[in-house]
Amino acid sequence: MRRSCGIVLGVAALAGVLACGAARPGATAGPRSGVIYQANSLYHRIFVERDGDVVTLEFGKRRAPVFQSKVDLGDLSRHLADYTQLVYCGLLYQPQPRRALLVGLGGGVIPRDMRAYFADLEIDVVEIDAEVLRVAERFFAFRQDPRLRVHVADGRVFIKRLLRRDPVPKYDLVILDAFNSEYIPFHLMTREFLTEVRGILADQGVVVANVFQNNRLFHAELATYLTAFGKCQVFVGANSVNAMLVALGPAVAPLSPNEAEEHAELLQEKHRFTFNLERIARQLRTGIVPLRGTQVLTDDRAPVNWLRAQEAPLSEGSGLPGGQ
Repeated sequence: MRRSCGIVLGVAALAGVLACGAARPGATAGPRSGVIYQANSLYHRIFVERDGDVVTLEFGKRRAPVFQSKVDLGDLSRHLADYTQLVYCGLLYQPQPRRALLVGLGGGVIPRDMRAYFADLEIDVVEIDAEVLRVAERFFAFRQDPRLRVHVADGRVFIKRLLRRDPVPKYDLVILDAFNSEYIPFHLMTREFLTEVRGILADQGVVVANVFQNNRLFHAELATYLTAFGKCQVFVGANSVNAMLVALGPAVAPLSPNEAEEHAELLQEKHRFTFNLERIARQLRTGIVPLRGTQVLTDDRAPVNWLRAQEAPLSEGSGLPGGQ
């Protein structure tokens, strides 16, 4: 599927998208700078830019001050995007995932990082664009292995095929991080799609969805996740307009802010993350609920263009129940 999103605070939401990434040591040897690769794929206009050790992946017809992935080749453990840290909020609910599914590859930062911290974790990545996979392997520090596999397919089609298996594979952690040059493909935002995702989620599993928090569409997304899963909590970005919607499996309970920080402290001590998971835990906002009258997104009714044009701040303590 498509890439992730992470926009620097101050850049208008929906102006572009980010994703994950890292560059393979030696893939673009030398101190070259500027655009080192560009191509038109079936789905994207792709740019790879280098500035010293930092490599950036961008999508779009025109290059903009936003990105899909950004990586420091001199230190692949360094996080250069807020959302690649924020996505770890899912571990506060499911601290020992055995199987993970990621929809959207980008430069491969999130799966590569998860693989480093959880050696036994089996990771399936679904990426719609074969050229994005080639770029991740050529310019970014991304490698497949027997426990980290990339499937070139549409994310929704891939999940539909999983649902036809007997037994249906179940995942402890599902990360939805699929973006194009504008936003999340609409067929990956609807109630029907999320119902399909629920079908592959383990009872003790969680779904983490990377979205934007500063536009009216956010409330429709949250309302849709609440409708599909019944339980959904929100973590907001500290230095970006990103937010993570965390939808909970039937055996997973919502967290209070104190519980989130306690869980984060234990996980930080165990895994020694290169970022501060306790800070991530403090970005939980239990009072955020959809605005009253917000419509759920469905396959046959897509008010996306209208919603995206109606920028609105997050609303706490008003609207639909849930999201606690």
